[in-house]
Amino acid sequence: MGRTRPVHLAYLVTALAACVLHLASPTAVRLAIVTAASALAVVGITIGMRLNRIQRRSTWYILLLGTVLFTIFNYLWFMDLGLGVPVGAHGPAVLLLQVVAYVCILSAALMVVFRHGAGDRGGILDAALIGIGLITPGWEILLRPHLQSVGAAAPTQAVYLVKLLMLTASMGALLRIARTAGTARVSLNYFVISLVSTIVSVVTSLLSTRPDSDYYSPLVDVCAIVGYLGLAAAALHPSATEFTQPSGWRRGELAPVKLRHLGFVLALVPVVGSVPMLFGETPDTLLLSLGTLVVTPLVIMRIGLLLAERTADQEALRYQAHHDELTGLINRRRFFAVLEQEVERCHHGESPGLAVLYCDLNKFKIVNDEYGHEAGDHVLRTFAERLTGALRADDIAARIGGDEFLVLCRDADATDAEGLRRRVEELATEPVWWAGHELPLGVAVGMAAGAGADLSGDALVKAADTEMYVRKSPEPAPPVTVGRHRALV
Repeated sequence: MGRTRPVHLAYLVTALAACVLHLASPTAVRLAIVTAASALAVVGITIGMRLNRIQRRSTWYILLLGTVLFTIFNYLWFMDLGLGVPVGAHGPAVLLLQVVAYVCILSAALMVVFRHGAGDRGGILDAALIGIGLITPGWEILLRPHLQSVGAAAPTQAVYLVKLLMLTASMGALLRIARTAGTARVSLNYFVISLVSTIVSVVTSLLSTRPDSDYYSPLVDVCAIVGYLGLAAAALHPSATEFTQPSGWRRGELAPVKLRHLGFVLALVPVVGSVPMLFGETPDTLLLSLGTLVVTPLVIMRIGLLLAERTADQEALRYQAHHDELTGLINRRRFFAVLEQEVERCHHGESPGLAVLYCDLNKFKIVNDEYGHEAGDHVLRTFAERLTGALRADDIAARIGGDEFLVLCRDADATDAEGLRRRVEELATEPVWWAGHELPLGVAVGMAAGAGADLSGDALVKAADTEMYVRKSPEPAPPVTVGRHRALV
């Protein structure tokens, strides 16, 4: 971070000197200074990518393209207005060049926003929509009347409106991520300075436009200089390496209050655009059309995110209702639901039979008493992982409470279940290590298998449970039989 202070100092000195010199110079020198400032942005971004060894360069390449286009645009105006060399600076091609440059800057801003705010895209869209909504009254009350008073053509008004809508949307989104920018905060702040300067420059240019004149306020160029140099500083600062890296986010919930605010802002575009009708004038068709064109996709995306969040929340609740939080296995309720489904298959002759294994860990109380509950949780998770690895593709395992587990073997007979039981007993003999200690682990596995129309899931589990306790006791016992279900010892 040794370059932090030099970057700050260089930015302040260069920006201040350029602005002062600009204000004290004739038109040709002013335009030359603006062109030089945009060229410095090109050089700064190029050097910054190499100096900071930036890995993710796509955003910076887009910024570089935008600054190159701005430099060409500024140079053409310097030649035309500054030196009097006719190069068609007033033509549509040059105007399109400027629009593409703005699109590059805004695209880079959106890339930064979405990478930093991957977990809060709904909040980012809200901020962008609010930015758009807040500029509409200013457009209708101040900016549009001025353009009409100076006889600006409809395409010129449209260009100004689109630039303002896109800039304020990006500004709102960037401000949303500003608090959680992490180590990229400084570089991001320079980028925000550049975007704010651009907005002020556009608004000042609009308000200072005069009919049949090339005059514009010097503040337009001053803001442009500050913005160009801000991009260079953003790239040269050491934090530029994290400029496009995602940061930690907490998802912003769309609470009722926020929803009302968002609805109010969304209503501003059509309401404000229709206000002239109240005074017997034509409505603002540009705002109604272009504003709606920009807002509608954002609203659709926001609704899509809300639906996706709701679906994800429902899936999370469904998962929590059916699974054990500690081990990730299904819980008792889900196990018995699946068991009943499989029993029905047996009743209809769709399955040759079922087998249930009832597993109870040995020495688990000793682990909890001697090493604590964290060690006990580690044992449970380890056994659950090993148990899952031992199952066949169609078998399912569940933790039904404490140190007890159930396994359902689909389309299985006693021979299949016996093979699985041996594998489970073998895996339980493998050592379990926790905090440098070898924890004792063993398992008693009861088994019951059955088939036919009189098969009962509850009886199958009870038989397996009974045999598990028999195997857990030191004295052997005869096989347990329940109806046509036999628990094998």
